[in-house]
Amino acid sequence: MGTSASSTGPNNKSPLLPPWAEQGDPVEVGAGDGNGQQAPDGDAAEGNEPSKELDNGKVQEQIPGPVPNIPSPNRLAGARRAFGDYAKSGGNNSNLRGSLKKYSRSSGGGSGTSRRLASGITAGSGFLGVMQGDSVRVNDRKLSLSDLNGLSTDQAIDRISEHLTPENGDAESVRLAIDFALAEVLPEEDTFNESMFTDEVVEEAISCYLTDLIFQDVVNGMGKAWFHAEHPSKHHRMEEELRDLIKVITQSKVEKVTGDNGGDISQDNIAKIQIDAISQTVDEWESFND
Repeated sequence: MGTSASSTGPNNKSPLLPPWAEQGDPVEVGAGDGNGQQAPDGDAAEGNEPSKELDNGKVQEQIPGPVPNIPSPNRLAGARRAFGDYAKSGGNNSNLRGSLKKYSRSSGGGSGTSRRLASGITAGSGFLGVMQGDSVRVNDRKLSLSDLNGLSTDQAIDRISEHLTPENGDAESVRLAIDFALAEVLPEEDTFNESMFTDEVVEEAISCYLTDLIFQDVVNGMGKAWFHAEHPSKHHRMEEELRDLIKVITQSKVEKVTGDNGGDISQDNIAKIQIDAISQTVDEWESFND
């Protein structure tokens, strides 16, 4: 899968929390009665659970710690130098770990990263809803697994990511993360089958999704420093090394916060699960050696 690392990344005057991370269109899961009809006043239709709605503001309310405001001058300089050295070395794991430690310190740690990825967390609630067979409404458009019957697996993945991608600065990162997660967990079959989404697959998909959100955040934050690799093949290997390191940690954190039981992931706890997994992953980088 590709990355969104095509820009120079944030500058020293960029806020730690972009404006779109605090507001945005809500994602409504369980929207309707299964026949295309919205239950009145958001209540459940007879025999159905009430719909659940999440937006970036509600995500921010669940994240502990103060909201970061004024960034420190040159806050990313040390992390970018470290990533540049890592790139020039052609990919040295110890350099990578030290770079991630510096990045965590300069980007608000686990709490700051969770706040910055609020759009991804909101979309993640819809991602879970789709995988669990619920109807998911975004911008007055609805999607459920039954709408994907008869499509190829690739077409189904495109429909899901297109439906859940927010209309803000995180659009590409969220789209890439959903594409990456579904490509990782779904079997390579020509025809999409909604029975593919077992509890185990859903939990793995959430882990892969959060892995790529964090990966995109790091790569974007490092900007041009990421491209100091002398050869494209080294660049690709570095991407894989970074994503693999993040995935190992993120997967363990998702297992921890879900009690290693993917069947317990629901709309009642998906925001907190994502917040905790992201925060704990990034905070663990603090234990790495420089």
